[in-house]
Amino acid sequence: MLLSSVRRHLPGVLLLLLSAQPAGLKAEPELPPDGPPIRLATAIRQVLASNPELAVYAEAFRIQDGRVLQAGLAPNPTLNLSVEDALGSGSRSGFRAAEQTLSLSQLLERGARQRRLDAARAGTGLLAAEQLERQVDTAAETARRYGHVLSDQAQLAVTHEASELARRTVEATRKRVRAGAVPSAELARAEASLALAELDHEHAEHELLTSRRQLAALWGAREATFGIAEGDLLALPPLAPFEALTERLKANPAQLRLIAEQRVRDAELRLAEQRRRPAWQVSAGLRRFGDGQDVAGVFSLQIPLPVNDRGQGEIAEAQARADQVGLRRNAADIASLTQLYEWFQELKHAHTAANTLATAVLPRIEKALQQTEYAYARGRYGYQELVAARKELFEARRARIQAAADAWQFATEIDRLTGVLPAGDTP
Repeated sequence: MLLSSVRRHLPGVLLLLLSAQPAGLKAEPELPPDGPPIRLATAIRQVLASNPELAVYAEAFRIQDGRVLQAGLAPNPTLNLSVEDALGSGSRSGFRAAEQTLSLSQLLERGARQRRLDAARAGTGLLAAEQLERQVDTAAETARRYGHVLSDQAQLAVTHEASELARRTVEATRKRVRAGAVPSAELARAEASLALAELDHEHAEHELLTSRRQLAALWGAREATFGIAEGDLLALPPLAPFEALTERLKANPAQLRLIAEQRVRDAELRLAEQRRRPAWQVSAGLRRFGDGQDVAGVFSLQIPLPVNDRGQGEIAEAQARADQVGLRRNAADIASLTQLYEWFQELKHAHTAANTLATAVLPRIEKALQQTEYAYARGRYGYQELVAARKELFEARRARIQAAADAWQFATEIDRLTGVLPAGDTP
């Protein structure tokens, strides 16, 4: 059942929606991509196929298959040979009167093999649930790092634009100083602003290089060989009602793993209870009498008497382990619901912040900058007012990028928590 859950939930991972470069911002030309562009769906498929930590599950399933095989094997029969009345005295000296018995013994497990099989198969289900949880977590981590790359690409474009504008401002200010229209102090301020803008741009370059390599590391690459990460960062993820999200918590991978663990503990408890019924041993064979050529059949049945050890301690331990999983499931359910509510509130705030910046803040700041540039050109505003207006614009643009990136990160956390990632066209 849990193996089918892996196949059912994983396609949803490949349909995650994430983001990229805002409209109107162009990638920084100083970092040309050497490889082809990449999309989120491609990155997730590559990670699920090549992630070093996920690769170990193939061997883990081989180990578990061996346990299931061993659990289903019946105990081997025993060949018994006994010699009696030998090496005595008188007529019993030597082996002349010895009785020889050859028999086969077989242990009757009385249901123990089926209980062992149930426990081993439940272990396979637990391993499948753990694999699903790790795959969903890894896909979510891929989405997070992909979003980081997209955000860094957009931030780099903003810092590049700010650097270019600062460079043009220096040239314009230099001409005005030569013409005697402004004091030379304004040129010094413009050059200082350019140096700061270039420093900010250089930092953004390093941030992008790091986030690209962190993404590539998820599929086992030592360096990032892909080009631009594609997508639409500013197309915010949908905000589903909280009640709908709580329903999706039933597919929480951690809860599925605990359900699988509960099955393991229940199977172990049944196995411990079965051991109250001790195995019987039957044997049958032939006996040859030493003082003649007569032979006769022999049969025996051994039944252990559970007088003292009836497996009480083992049963109590198995029961406690099963009860413990139930308590952990309840605690995990409350923790998941609380975490979902937190991420939901964060996503709502990120939506509000991104939309407010896009509709109420940026248009007004852009208009204010136009008016400031107009007044500056006519000498009514000084250089400081112009720089302040431009700084406000770039800070607002970067804040919008960050708010959109936050929205996608919180949406990814909700998807990871619920285990069923949203369907749709990948960017």
